[in-house]
Amino acid sequence: MSFDTLIMKRVTDELQGLLTGAPVQRVYEPERGEIVIHLYSHGSQPGLLFSTDSSYARVHLTGNRYRKNELPSPFCMLLRKYLIGGRAASFSNPPLERILEIEFDPPEGLPPVKLIAEIMSRRSNLVLVNDHGMILGAARLASWEKNPKRVIMPGELYQPPPAQNKLDPADMDEKQFTETLTTFLAEGLEPEKALFSTAGGISPLTARELLYRAGWNDAEQQQPQARRLFKETRKLFQDSRAGRLQPVLLPDRNIYAAMPLAHLPEEKQVKYDSANRMLDHFYGTLIRSSREKALRGQLSSVVEKRLTSLENKWNQQKTELQASAKAPQHRLYGELLLAYGDRVPKGAEKVVLPDLYNPDQEVTVPLNPSKSAAANAQHHFNRYRKAKGGQQKIKKQLNKTRAEIDYCRELLYTIENNSAGSLEEIRQEMIEAGFLREKKKGKKIKHSAPQPLSFKTSSERTILVGRNNRQNDYITFKAAVRRDSWFHVKNIPGSHVVLKEAPYPPPPEDVEEAAFLAAYYSKGRESGAVDVDYTEVRHVRRRPGGKPGFVFYENYKTITVNPQDKRLKEFFSLA
Repeated sequence: MSFDTLIMKRVTDELQGLLTGAPVQRVYEPERGEIVIHLYSHGSQPGLLFSTDSSYARVHLTGNRYRKNELPSPFCMLLRKYLIGGRAASFSNPPLERILEIEFDPPEGLPPVKLIAEIMSRRSNLVLVNDHGMILGAARLASWEKNPKRVIMPGELYQPPPAQNKLDPADMDEKQFTETLTTFLAEGLEPEKALFSTAGGISPLTARELLYRAGWNDAEQQQPQARRLFKETRKLFQDSRAGRLQPVLLPDRNIYAAMPLAHLPEEKQVKYDSANRMLDHFYGTLIRSSREKALRGQLSSVVEKRLTSLENKWNQQKTELQASAKAPQHRLYGELLLAYGDRVPKGAEKVVLPDLYNPDQEVTVPLNPSKSAAANAQHHFNRYRKAKGGQQKIKKQLNKTRAEIDYCRELLYTIENNSAGSLEEIRQEMIEAGFLREKKKGKKIKHSAPQPLSFKTSSERTILVGRNNRQNDYITFKAAVRRDSWFHVKNIPGSHVVLKEAPYPPPPEDVEEAAFLAAYYSKGRESGAVDVDYTEVRHVRRRPGGKPGFVFYENYKTITVNPQDKRLKEFFSLA
């Protein structure tokens, strides 16, 4: 990423041509550190997005939809007061700065204001000033104690960021440039850093590109190379001011630039006529991917923690079950103590007695030295009754724990193999299952109906595929009818698949195609052969008290398919 001065210049020029005179209709705050201003222009309502986030600081037009924050910050409310009903009068960019200044003609009864966007990574800010340069508010305030050199507080005069005192690349003198550059080189700076320190408005990415265009070679003399570098630098910035640069996106490197990058000839470079459109696409994709990754990590972490706890619980319950299997032994101990009580020495910790059922054998009976033979017998009978009664209870608990472990493993599979929209459904499912807590209370959010995948067979019949447990539950018990065919891989996590519009049993080609999708959308995707069970929907039942998507089924048949079948992957357009 490189939101540098060249990008800011291009963005400003585009905004000046598109939005000058456009009235402000809405101002809202999708996230903390983001402001979107909607203006009416040429029959549409483009959104002008400002972000002061240290990782994604930027300003550009956006066509993406952003959710509205129900609790806007005081700064957002201030912008609404001064901007809504006004018009964007002009857009300007101080030379060699990553700053955008927008002047607004005020709504009736209010003075003119200027919105200043400073796009400077972690020091990015958005400041509103009046026509006298006095600060009215800012996204990030800085008091005298926090920053005595540059105060950003309401009532103070706005001071721009300190100048860097570098040469202007578009108007610099060749002699001054070469002398300054060679001085930095003589001090031991690398060529890239020397160029960055000599001329203003140059990012590290731009410096590498200019050195490449100038043919810089450390083995050659510096003076002739410095002159070539001077020409390339001045030409680039003159082209920028004349609007002759074409922005490019390098998707494989996850970077963009104001001009094609000759020093990366092997990289795919997508050219854009609009820097705003390029930035909107780039950051929309990047942030969506980043948030999807974060959500996936959060959900996986919660489920893995629960799974570890359940597996420990499972092992403990198995130990208890093994202990309860010794119940008959305690009954025997009690019977022996009652039968041979007179042979039990007082204060003994154990005693050897003849086996009642095998007289030729002897049994060692553990004792409590502080109790009598009769009391020890009663103790063993109590342990026998408790163990016998608890055995069935432990078995039920084991079955319940086993089902929860299976559910967690199913969740982990769906979390790792789903995109953002489906992950939100999984998050809601986890809230309902008690894995997560709802962050805030208040108005209940109405969730849209699940959106399972839909395919057509070669005979034009519909196949529905659930991508998570909510979708599985939906297609099996709401979207399907009793005579539809239901498919699921055998004994491993996977999607519910429903074949509609076909009598049961379906034609062999439909069975093969639906079974293929069930295998492909399962944990067995990478296998060469997967068993898939199928039956009528009427033979599928929810597990009593079970989680969404967890079922049992009967009267089924099994087919073995290859989820890597190239013919079917091409037919269904699967990667």
